[in-house]
Amino acid sequence: MVGKLALAAGLLTIALCGNALAQTGTIVLTPDQVKWGPAKGMPPGWEAAVLAGAPDKRGPYVERFKLPPNAMVPPHIHPDTENITVLSGSFGIGEGKVADKSKGRVLPAGSFYRLPANTPHFAWAGADGAVVQIHGLGPSGMKMLSLPSKTN
Repeated sequence: MVGKLALAAGLLTIALCGNALAQTGTIVLTPDQVKWGPAKGMPPGWEAAVLAGAPDKRGPYVERFKLPPNAMVPPHIHPDTENITVLSGSFGIGEGKVADKSKGRVLPAGSFYRLPANTPHFAWAGADGAVVQIHGLGPSGMKMLSLPSKTN
């Protein structure tokens, strides 16, 4: 009986993580090999690079974003838990449906922030911009909660 339960659990794991198991090969990227491009759905000047997996597909993914100086990300949610690491610059983040920087915090390079799925939040880059790495279990996505306000 124990053997049958273990087999059933193993098959269920394979069924649920099929895409993750298909991407088990070694990936090595040096900074000059990261392929940056325009960040889909974001303003001009934003860049993104997918390092592993596919954020819009089922399974693990790793992606990076380059935010221009003082860039603002209005309130939004993601369907998956985000694990955010600040690689360079400074990155501000706050939780809530209103972008109020006084209710957020600024994270220096080397910081980590775990954000549960469907948590309303907003973010911004510091004066020198920021590079963040996000990893999670897709499918991911971004649903805006409000339109960005114009700033002078």
